[in-house]
Amino acid sequence: MPKLSISDKTAKVSQNEARRRKEVALAELREMERDVKKGKLIDAEKVRDTWASVAGKLRDAVLRIPDKCAPVVITAADAAEARAILQTECEGILRALHDELSQPA
Repeated sequence: MPKLSISDKTAKVSQNEARRRKEVALAELREMERDVKKGKLIDAEKVRDTWASVAGKLRDAVLRIPDKCAPVVITAADAAEARAILQTECEGILRALHDELSQPA
């Protein structure tokens, strides 16, 4: 059998390493596909879109508090009553967001 040159030996090792890396990558890809099917893994873009939507809804709800609550707060008998009105509104906003996020996609 002929002797391999150093460059041939290096090429052989590189080819084997490339084959090994390909097999590892394919196995990881299959595992990810399995996890997606099981619902354990979701697309990062979908996560970003969902959280951008949640953040937008939260922003809109918070910005509506002054317009919605000012007429009621101004009639409050004292600071404690005004605080209770604002607390109720904030809890309602958070409850609505929780309920929306708790619904299956």
